[in-house]
Parts: sequence; C-alpha cells; structure tokens
Amino acid sequence: MKKLLIVAFVLLVNIANAQIKMTPELNQKLNGKTKFNDIKNTVLNHYNQKLSGLSSRDSIEQKSIMRQLKMWNRKFWLEEYYTNSDGFVQDKNKIDLAAARNLPIANSNAAARQPIAWINQGPFNGNDGLGRFDKLAFHPTNSNIIFAGSPHGGLFKTTNGGNNWDPVSAFLPALGISGIAIHPTNPDIIYVLTGEANTVGYFGNDYLSSSDGVYKTTDAGVSWFKAGNFPGLQNINYFGRDLIINPINPQILLAATSNGLFRTSNGGDSWINVNSGNNIFDIEFKPTDPNTVYACNSTFMRSLNGGITFTDIPIAGLTGAERVSIAVTPANPAKIALFAGSRSANSLVGVFISTNSGSNFNLVYNGAGNSEGNLFHSYIDIDAVGGQQTYNNTIAISPINENIIVVGGLCVWSSYDNGVSWTQETAYYAASGTLHEYIHPDQHELKYQPSGTLYVANDGGVYKSIDNGDDWEFKSTGLVATQFYHFERENDEYDIWGGAQDNGILEQTGSGGNYFTYYGGDGYDVMTDHNYLVADGEDNDIIYTVNATIFRDNGTPQDLEIEVEGNTSFFGNLGMSPSNEERIYVGYSQGTYFSNDAGSNWTLAAAANPRPGNWCLAVARSNGNVYTAGRNGNIAGLYKYPDENTAVNISPPAPYVNTLKITDIDIHPLDANIVYISIAGTASNAKVFVTTNGGTTWSNWSFNLPNVPIFCIKRDGNDGVYVGTSIGVYYKRNGVSYWEYFSNGLPSTPVTEIEMWPEPNPVNNIVPSYAPAANPEIWISTFGRGIWFTKQYTANCININPLTGNVIGPRFEEATTQINSNQNIYSAGTDVRYNAGQKIVLTNGFKVQSGAKFKAKIAPCGSPSE
Repeated sequence: MKKLLIVAFVLLVNIANAQIKMTPELNQKLNGKTKFNDIKNTVLNHYNQKLSGLSSRDSIEQKSIMRQLKMWNRKFWLEEYYTNSDGFVQDKNKIDLAAARNLPIANSNAAARQPIAWINQGPFNGNDGLGRFDKLAFHPTNSNIIFAGSPHGGLFKTTNGGNNWDPVSAFLPALGISGIAIHPTNPDIIYVLTGEANTVGYFGNDYLSSSDGVYKTTDAGVSWFKAGNFPGLQNINYFGRDLIINPINPQILLAATSNGLFRTSNGGDSWINVNSGNNIFDIEFKPTDPNTVYACNSTFMRSLNGGITFTDIPIAGLTGAERVSIAVTPANPAKIALFAGSRSANSLVGVFISTNSGSNFNLVYNGAGNSEGNLFHSYIDIDAVGGQQTYNNTIAISPINENIIVVGGLCVWSSYDNGVSWTQETAYYAASGTLHEYIHPDQHELKYQPSGTLYVANDGGVYKSIDNGDDWEFKSTGLVATQFYHFERENDEYDIWGGAQDNGILEQTGSGGNYFTYYGGDGYDVMTDHNYLVADGEDNDIIYTVNATIFRDNGTPQDLEIEVEGNTSFFGNLGMSPSNEERIYVGYSQGTYFSNDAGSNWTLAAAANPRPGNWCLAVARSNGNVYTAGRNGNIAGLYKYPDENTAVNISPPAPYVNTLKITDIDIHPLDANIVYISIAGTASNAKVFVTTNGGTTWSNWSFNLPNVPIFCIKRDGNDGVYVGTSIGVYYKRNGVSYWEYFSNGLPSTPVTEIEMWPEPNPVNNIVPSYAPAANPEIWISTFGRGIWFTKQYTANCININPLTGNVIGPRFEEATTQINSNQNIYSAGTDVRYNAGQKIVLTNGFKVQSGAKFKAKIAPCGSPSE
C-alpha cells in the first residue's frame, strides 16, 4: 500500500463556559433545551440549514460550517455514552470515578483468569502526532527531567530531555492532568491538578474529563494519594485549569479551576477559596517575589499577599476578551505579557505588556492594519484558518532575553521586539516543511526552561525548540495518549489500523509501537479487505472514514474520495460483505447506504423507510445480513436489513430505552440470528442484550456489570463474551450469569473496540497457523491510552505462587488451593483482590499502603466475589 502523509484540519470547539457564547441565532434556538437529543438535533438542524442555503458548496463559509459541525460531533459522540434513561447527560468523571473506586462492586466479579497483564502497544512513536497534551513542568535542577500532562492519558515523565517518556500516573482514578507543580527543593514531591484544562461545553461536562481535585506523590510518581478537597466543589462538576507552587514556601500552592481559585498553606492538606465563582485559566508567581501573584480569566487580577486576596486591574483595550494567558520572565521580574482572545470575528484582542508588575499595561499589538496579523490564525498554505482562541491560547517570554516573546494558537508565532511585530513560525500542514517548520496544530502550553530551550504541548504531543520556535524537534516517543475511536488488527498481516481524534488514520506495520499518520484529521472507522473478513479479499484495499468523508486506498497514486453525495454527517460506520469486497456499507444518521462497486456509487438501503446507522454497524458473516443502530431525530434503535429494501426494528426490551446509545453489535459467525449488543448510558441493568432469533426476543446479560457506559462487545471462539467499558474490560464465560473483571494492568480508561487476534475460522473454530505460539490474544483500542493486548481468557485457574513485587492499579489474583504473597500494594487507584480455594498466606514483607485497597477471600476458583 502507498504511504500518503497528509495532515488535515484538527479543530476543536471554541467553548469556554457552560453557557456557550455563539451566534445569537443558535443561542436562542438552544435556550431552554437540556436533554441531549434536543440539543443535538437543534445544533445539527441549525448548521444543515446554513449549508443548504449556501450558493456554493466550495465556499469559505461552507468550510467554516463543516468545521463547526465536526466540533459538535466530537462532543456528541462521547456525551451520548453518558446519557441517562431520561435523556440527560451525566457527569462523565463522577460516573467513572465512582465505579473505579468500588471494584468489584457487591456481589459482582469473579477473579478472572487472565494469563498475563495487559501490555501497551503504543503508539509510542509517530511521524506527526500521538495524542493531546496540555501541560508541561520542569525538574528544578535536572533539565533532562520533564513532565507532560494529557487531558485523557495522565502524567508522563522523561529523564532524557524528551527522547523517551513513561507514564507515572497510569492508575490514578482521574487520568486527566490540568496542572503540574514540582517542589523546588524536593522534586520527589509532585502535585497534579486533575481534569481537563482548556474547554467546557454546553452540557457542562463536554466530552472532556472533569476534575477530581489535586493528587500528590512524595516518591517521584511511584505512588499517589489524594490531597484535600476544594471546599464547596465536592458535589459540583468543575474543571482544573492550572496549578503553581510557591518557590520559597512550597507548602503554598494555588489551583485555578472553572469554579474559582483555591489556596493551600499546608502542602495540599486543606484549601481555601480565594476567588470564588470565576473561571480562572492562568496563574503565575512574580519571579523572585512570590508574594505577588497574577491571575487571569477574561480580566487581569493581582495579589500582593501571596494569593490570599486579589484585586482586579483594569486594562484599556482588554474589553471583550474571553480568555487571557500570562507570561513572566526572570530576565525582567517586573515584566508581564498577556495574550488575549475572544470569539469575535477578529478573535485577537491583543498582546499587552506591563513593566511594573501589573500596575498598568500597554497594548503593543492587535493586528490592526496587518492582513496576516491575527496570532490565533494560520496563514501558511491555507487561507486564514480561524483561531480557537479560547481553546489554544498560550504565551511565554524568553528567560534570557525579555524582548523575545512567543505565542501559540493554531500555530506558534514569535516576536523579537517586545511584541511589536510577529512572524508565524510553524506551519499548519506537514507539506509546508520546506518553507516553515511543521508541528501539530493547536498549541496548549509554551514553556521555557531556564537555559532558554522552548517546549510546547499540543494536540499531537510535545515538541522542542532551541531557537525560540524557528526549528522544532518532535519529542514524543512514549507519550501514549492516543484517543482511538476504532481500530482493526489485520488477521493475515501484522498491520494495525486505527482512527484517532486529532491524529487521523494511524497505521502500524510489523511489530513494535511505531505508527505513522496515514491520513490526517479526525480518523474514525477503518476496515481492510483481508481474507478473513471477506472471501475474495486480497488485503490491498483500506477504506476509512475521516470527518464527514469516506476514502478508499487501493494502491493508486491518490486516495479516492468515495463519500455519499451530499452527506454532511460525521463519523460513518463501515461494513463489508463476507463474500464480495466490492460490496461495502456505511451507516449515518439519515440511514444506511450500500455500494456494489467499492464506493463509486451509493444507494440508500430501505429508501422508503430508512433507519439510522450512526451508532454502529455490523455485517453477518454467515448470510450477509446487515445490522445497524443509531438515532436520527426521535427515531432511534437497532435495525436488521435482511435485504437492501427492508429495515426491521429489533430493539431490545426494557430496561433499554431509546435514549440509551447502542454502542456495538457482534454477530455469531455461523448463525446470523445470534446477536450481541452493548449499551451506553447510566441506566442500571441495561448494559448487554443477546438474541438467538434475530431480534424477536432478547435476554438481558447485564448481570453484575458496573453502571458505566459499555463501549464495545466481542464474542470469542468459546461462546464467551468480552465487553469494553469506560473503566476497563470484563469477560463472561459461557454458561455463567456474571461478568469477571479482565483488566489486570490496564489503566481505567474507555475501551472503544475489541478484536480477537487471530480470529478463529468460523467454520471449524481452528486458529490459523500464523497464530502466536501461546494461546491467542485479545487486542483493544482505548480513548486516551492507545492500543493494548493480552492473552485470551483461560479456562484453567492460574496458580502463581508466591505473589511478589510492587503492585499498582486494579488487580485480581486467584488460585485453586493457596496463595502466598509478600506483595507491596500501594497508591491511589490500586484495588487488589485475592481469591483462593483453601488458604491465603501473607508472608513477611506484605504491605498495603495508604490510599490502596486490598481484600482476600476463601472460595472456589472462579466463584463470584462478595
């Protein structure tokens, strides 16, 4: 296959608070609407009406509308996983945290027979982007030690200047990192503020991760414990923004949140609210004088008593700003630079400079009179791509030369004359590399080391520059934070294909964790015509969906756009006939389409009565029947297409209701009437349903599954079933009425797709000759921690004695007769359970440290736990 490297638009929603400030027209339409489906339908109808009224489909306005639709569709995709039975979106982090902290729940899980712990398979490295990172922090004395925080993947650490990174907070109950503070004299003490740093959406919690407050480590990230709660926020959904530590008195920290500014004077044991209600985006101590503190939301505030009280400082020209970022420098401790943006047509409010510690500011630049002057835009190779100024907004001043200032929006800009004039330093497209340095778009934090080396965290990872942003080096090996929607592991080759938010279609060829960007944008679904999927497959076609477009690559010089004509729906679900690689399907909200010529022409299935297919789509291997699930307006459910002219509603019974998203469909390979479906939402006892008669009747297999969204489902060759939840994997073996925890070694993160590798032949259940030497594997994609695999469930109870070493994260161990253990169990997010048939012996050295959980039980191997 050809390797076509394209980096497409990666734009996120410009939303800064729970009441979206947008066009008055859309704001009025959304007024009073609180249910997910009402909001979604209103938004989609609004933008589709705008599209239908355009005179040209190629206009700049059309591109702008499609970008807005992508922003909203990102939100809708994940928010729909967290709706309740009444159709209201629930707090994602609270749902997942409650479940993760109570594993296993009462009368729930047997200790699953998982042969080995999950092993991460990257992406560890790539040619473009791996995942979104928002925060950076430097070791106070060792310039090679750097920390990077992801809003979904947690905290990562490098000890060699960014050449390699390792996760250091993989099992924290809240994986998002919105602030990092390192003790200035004892760098083994690190604080992280959890959650999403940059945006909040219409639903109040968006697709992002809300905050669980501050966590602290005293051993450089080996173990973590929860610091004190922010007063008044225990039962409120809020977001972390930034965290700083006093360089002279490190017992003092300040935490900026979407619901105010909080201060501790005892190392995080307790906090006080020093600025309630305000959405504080950025905070900084004055260099050499930490009694002076600066803070910003849409205005500038200053404290002269170490952050105990703050005073607003009026700034001429700052009116209308909606997000302001702050930069200070040791080169001139009295200097402050502000970078301000709004959602107005111009978006750049300006760059402001103070030389007297914030007593007053001068506007030094606002782009007036400069046709390429909006620092939130990109002007290289593209016509003024707009700014996202409330999503990516960062500024830094050189610690060596106070006149050198850099800012980040979509791209990086630099000024060498104190902000008076600016140069766009980075390009929006990789193709621009011969003229300007390409780095992944959407810059979230620019930060200088004391030596003058500049780093940036963005939607692709971390980059380094030694010349103030003119040249860059991608420093992201090991930053495994990719948010996969779907993936496929080919059964007759070793390739892994995946669709990733912000980072397009990624491919891994051969073994190892290195991936390259096959196509940019928001990659979604992907399939290849390998010979297990389709009888006449030759494994030379890849078909994938990116944004609202379908592409096919069959080795020709250029990818072919094979989208449905006039389609404006995003994230199409793909399927292929088991007998003919030319017969393919795609599911959208307006219906399911089929093509008999590999996408050159499309026909709407059951055109007289089309049913939505935007949730999921599956094709039966035994007879080619198509099953889809989706929502279009008030029409929602599960549908069977016995032929291209008929769609039959086969939705499961209560407690399922059509406000709950059907997330995945798996069909028995020999009998198309046996169908397994998984359900999202927060309705208890509505997680998994199974039919053996093509949907006429259903059995509820929810059993003891935790009340979290189920993202995917997969049957194995022994009639056992795996499900991927928002907190890990569970397994139900054939013949039992309970699910077993199957997530040893897996961070608590959404599991978006499950694949058996290699898949057994559906006729004789024989594993192909290219199978691994040991028992077959199970592979998963996650939304925030990349690709993982482990060995499939074993029918034998594994006796591992003695159990030794350090243990972190959820883990279940069992033995037929006896367990001997001297394990050291530690850290928040660790929950270890032993189950033995006769005896559990805790030998010298066994330890359970503060913040971890441990429980032992004497019971037959494989029995349900208490």
